Amino acid sequence: MNRLASFYLLAAAFLVAICSFATPSYADSQGVSNCSGCNGYAFQASLTSLGSGNYALSYTITNVSGASANPDDWSLTLFSPGGNITNVSDFTMSDGNQSNYTVAPGKANNGGNCSDNQQYALCVALTGSNPSTLALGQSLTFTMDLSCPGCTEQTSWDFLSGGACTTGHGNCYAISQNGAPMSMPEPSVMSMLVPSLFVPLSFIAIQKKSWRKLLPGRNAVAL
Repeated sequence: MNRLASFYLLAAAFLVAICSFATPSYADSQGVSNCSGCNGYAFQASLTSLGSGNYALSYTITNVSGASANPDDWSLTLFSPGGNITNVSDFTMSDGNQSNYTVAPGKANNGGNCSDNQQYALCVALTGSNPSTLALGQSLTFTMDLSCPGCTEQTSWDFLSGGACTTGHGNCYAISQNGAPMSMPEPSVMSMLVPSLFVPLSFIAIQKKSWRKLLPGRNAVAL
């Protein structure tokens, strides 16, 4: 093996070593269903740590078997008391109706607004005149980024959520429940290793072809 090939193989081994020590981000996921007040609705949240006190949050409400409702508000107590959620950004809703809702630190009161006295919780409330609608079989997902420097994640999140019936008669769901962990599939070691190997091995193959054109063959006669 010539020196050039040895160099590229060494570089490939170094890159693979780095990839093997890289720690991928996994989401913690909790949910509530079949509870008192759920009335045919299910709730699921996923929190992904992005490092340095930054997180990505996804929250989904699903009408499994209930009456049609307009989501009024919801909150998640994600962190332990003493934490302060800041810099909530990139708030979106799967139906594109985020302009009618507001997200802020605090807790929902199942009355269509948020209380800001608990900064370690996150709250979303209807503040516009055009609420979203959840008919039978439909889901609505809220996503956002947030920061909570130095915060400690709670083992069990407190789910609060309320939704008014589209008929105008009371709430179709109103919950105050602790979430239960939900399993999430993790990628296998090989599924993470193969993409990591692709780039350095492709680079070696390209360079080998290039140098074959430049270097004399094994049977070349030295002048």
